[in-house]
Amino acid sequence: MMNIRNARFNQFGGIDCEVEARGEWVPFTASEDDSEAFGRQVYAAAAADSGTAAYVAPDPEPEPDPEEALAQARAAMVISPLQGILTLGEKEWGKVLTYRETATWQERMVIDNAADWVRTSQNIAFFGHLLDYTDEQMDALFIAAAKVTA
Repeated sequence: MMNIRNARFNQFGGIDCEVEARGEWVPFTASEDDSEAFGRQVYAAAAADSGTAAYVAPDPEPEPDPEEALAQARAAMVISPLQGILTLGEKEWGKVLTYRETATWQERMVIDNAADWVRTSQNIAFFGHLLDYTDEQMDALFIAAAKVTA
């Protein structure tokens, strides 16, 4: 005698269930064309049982909130100063260097010594303001710069 419980058809046409083996319930997936006779027997017994549940597809993942997705994408944007400078080009980087001549000591330290450019940092936001870049232009800068290899 075969004991089967919690039988449910799966998305592939097989049946996921639990089979009692040596006094313990063991997860089992049976299919009509199983290579083992036992698997075919479990399938036949579960398929014949009117209590076997139909397959129910999971609910689709909700679409991410566009603003949240953009914030997450920006949080992941990190480039090296070299990537940023090469992508900006001589003319645009020249604007930063011209500003540097009148900058505070702290601003000069950031311009000269930043190990990474992090898209969401206030220093990078200041660079964007200094260059008169929109958020979209800053995103494009980071996306392009991330492709630069040296």
